[in-house]
Amino acid sequence: MDGSPRERDFPPMKERRIDIGIINYNGGDHLIGCIESLQNMRGCAVTIYVLDNASSDGSMERARSAFPGHVYLDSPVNLGYAGGINLLLASMTAPIVAFCNMDLEFSPDWAGHIIDCFDSDPDAASVASLVIEKESGSVYSSAVNFFWDLFPVSSRCTPDTDQPYEVASAYGAVMTFRRELFDRIGRFDHDYFLFFEETEFYLRMHLNSEKTILCPCARVYHHRSLSTIRFSGTKLFYSERNRVMTAFKYLPWWYLPLIFPLSALRFGIMASGGIPKADGSGKKISGVATVMVILRAWLSAFRFLPREWAKRSRVRINSKQSASMLRFIAMNRLRLRDLTMQR
Repeated sequence: MDGSPRERDFPPMKERRIDIGIINYNGGDHLIGCIESLQNMRGCAVTIYVLDNASSDGSMERARSAFPGHVYLDSPVNLGYAGGINLLLASMTAPIVAFCNMDLEFSPDWAGHIIDCFDSDPDAASVASLVIEKESGSVYSSAVNFFWDLFPVSSRCTPDTDQPYEVASAYGAVMTFRRELFDRIGRFDHDYFLFFEETEFYLRMHLNSEKTILCPCARVYHHRSLSTIRFSGTKLFYSERNRVMTAFKYLPWWYLPLIFPLSALRFGIMASGGIPKADGSGKKISGVATVMVILRAWLSAFRFLPREWAKRSRVRINSKQSASMLRFIAMNRLRLRDLTMQR
């Protein structure tokens, strides 16, 4: 498969509708490019929603001026990705809903392929896109693997088929769902703010026997880590904190003490492949400072322990379900050599 968009004639629209929500934070030119790529979708009727998370760069005003026909929502505070999704859901009415970062560009037949995948598989509650990183050309197929401490890694490979197939989750930069799924299993966990919110939601889908499929023909191009600096302390803090919070919520209680030595092992393996000397902005990264960020994230997760345990009780996570989660991790376990590639 090459990287060019695929042309396709789609059936008449009829009820082929999709609501697409963009979560914006200081998106600048990328927000404009994202909206522009969504305006002329083929194969279905698209309503574009833009939620602004208290940006300071004037990007929302630019978008309103350039594209006045869409739905714009403003939050006076930064709700994060999960909170932004939940606020958008309150306004969306189409049977299929999508959520994405502002730093994406969509192929013109993306929405038509997504609707086709939902139509072809009535059991699919979510459809994942093929996400291609603009800078490196890396392809993320949404086939997720986990280390034993619940650390997730999305597969970087191009599928060898154009046909949809089942995967563990969708890559969080763009996710599509049947709208009624949220009535069955609830919305995104707004406590997460940034990172891991999609992993938690897809783990919840797994526990509820909800199916996700990947649509290889639905292609999206991503400028990674625009809203947070790549390899940054902010990204590391929220990723680690929210991963531990998720473990509190879903894994067997006897397994929880193992999370921290397993994480230490993982960081050791990852460090053996080389540690970045600077973040995406060019700021130097100190090894000691990195360790302190990790420890602070773990301590912060413990502050949420009573709340996460209450959530665990509300969704009735029993020993059978938590054991099922471990089996799920084992089925999708990460190869150790792949850890050295992660940052």
